[in-house]
Amino acid sequence: MRFATVVLGAVLLGLTACGHSRPLPTLPASHGQLSWDMDQYLNPRPYSPPVYLGVLAPRRDTGPSVSVTAEEAPAIFAEATRVLAGKPTEEQVRQAQADLRAACVLADLHQACDFLSEEFEPPVGYSRVVHEFPHEVYREKTLAMVIVGFIVGTNGRPRDIRLVESATDALDQAVLRTVASMRFYPATLAGHPIEGYYTVKRDTVTSEMDLTPEQELAWGIARVKSFPNSIDAWGHLARAMARDRAEAPGYEEALRGLNQLSPEYWWSATELAWLYARAGRHEEAAPLALIGRRRARDNAYALETSALVAFHQGRCQEAIQEQQEAVAKLPAEWPREEQERFQRTLTEYQGQCATGAAPTSPEAPGVEASTGP
Repeated sequence: MRFATVVLGAVLLGLTACGHSRPLPTLPASHGQLSWDMDQYLNPRPYSPPVYLGVLAPRRDTGPSVSVTAEEAPAIFAEATRVLAGKPTEEQVRQAQADLRAACVLADLHQACDFLSEEFEPPVGYSRVVHEFPHEVYREKTLAMVIVGFIVGTNGRPRDIRLVESATDALDQAVLRTVASMRFYPATLAGHPIEGYYTVKRDTVTSEMDLTPEQELAWGIARVKSFPNSIDAWGHLARAMARDRAEAPGYEEALRGLNQLSPEYWWSATELAWLYARAGRHEEAAPLALIGRRRARDNAYALETSALVAFHQGRCQEAIQEQQEAVAKLPAEWPREEQERFQRTLTEYQGQCATGAAPTSPEAPGVEASTGP
């Protein structure tokens, strides 16, 4: 694998793995940046936890795939929860998880989504041996990332360990040895151990490094070119562009790359839907907006996007209801300009729906003028 690095003489700001999210957004900002900030506000967490299971992790579910219709979903949900209430085998737990995911994602059954959210507990590490990076990479201010993917089994041990993004052999081996040493209390679903795919990220970032937006973008591009199947690399690039280059053509490409690798990830689906809807591509936007609506029901920007698509597809009452929800979901301390914009959009929907006028696109959040690839 190629080594995606940037050699710097300056200091880290923003989107790299050791950055810190802002509690409230600074305007002007793109829709993508605002929806990301809202998620950080609603779900405060370290930007880069040492181990995470994520929608940004490649889908490597061990359970069977399931197809579920809206009519079938309640019965499937009932059966899955009945199984989990007893003493299921490991295979039955995996099957129940697959059923619940299908009922949530494919059939939009909120009960299934809530059950997965409330009854799933991620693994907790209790032992590891950290193998440090060589000191020269810090002395030379070389920016590098190593990502290792693996499965935590029901015995709490990692297996199927593999490099997702690599650097030098010394850096790779340090992370691989660290992962191999890790021990966990396994993840559980309704109290039953269940395996899952996880990742560990290590980088060479220090407090003495500060990336300019141009350097941040260059690093994201380098990672994507070197590791085109890394979801984390595409996420890095898409978030960097949402912040600094949302008007550039490459932003849609970055979102598409992220969405193709992780189709259920709400953020890239929502922002692609927003771009498509603004461009009049409503049929393409609709299934993407639905993913955002299902997976981020408390995020006002996901709701706003779903409302925009519904409005342009002639589903007036649905659009009004979803925009009303979006207005209600905005925190009281959210920027006043955004609160007013959301309310103006709701008023426009109500007015145009009442008169039967041809739909026109409401205003979008402002972004600073930008150029880029």
